[in-house]
Amino acid sequence: MATEVFAEFLLAPLSRKLAPAAIDWLTAEVDRQRAAADERRLAIALGLASRKIARVELSLTADEVATARRLRAGWQPESWGADEAARILILGATHGGDDQAFATRVDRFCTTAEVTEYIAYLKGFAIFPAAKLLYGRAREGVRSAITPVFAAIACNNPYPFDHFDEDAWNQMVVKAVFSGAPIEAIFGLRERRNPEVVQMLRDLVSERRAASRPLPEAVHAYVEDN
Repeated sequence: MATEVFAEFLLAPLSRKLAPAAIDWLTAEVDRQRAAADERRLAIALGLASRKIARVELSLTADEVATARRLRAGWQPESWGADEAARILILGATHGGDDQAFATRVDRFCTTAEVTEYIAYLKGFAIFPAAKLLYGRAREGVRSAITPVFAAIACNNPYPFDHFDEDAWNQMVVKAVFSGAPIEAIFGLRERRNPEVVQMLRDLVSERRAASRPLPEAVHAYVEDN
């Protein structure tokens, strides 16, 4: 689906939360990148987003939540912050139809980003074009030792459900337990339940029980589900 559709959707809740000057700045930066990707200006705009856009929750109405799910199965923008949505809109606007150029650009900005920027970009994988070309960077995200970075791709994000193979998926689920991320926030957790991941988690439950280190109830429920 065209990035313009997601942008139009997100601008409604952003307009409710942000001052007119902030919305004007954001729409101008998005329009600039749509007209022609400007790498220098893009870097400046992405860096300025935290100053121009308030770090507030992106509050959605019940109708907007339902619309988001219709636009993209599993998309959960209600878990985003306004500044994250702004960065995602600006970066997404650079697509212009060239999947490889866009994926290369996303990877480059993920590599050089500070943590809050990186988290925003990974959340954007839910709606970014060129999804298959972003696979390597998504796998890097779930390998991160920084829990919020890991959670940005693993939780409340449909990208892994759609694109990870079974080994990558299982490793992500087990790592969520190790890192303390809520496995119930993994989109498609029950749909992609498989014998291998269940056994891996059963072994982990046994180890933690022997060490008197309890695991969240959601982990036990998942393992015991028939």
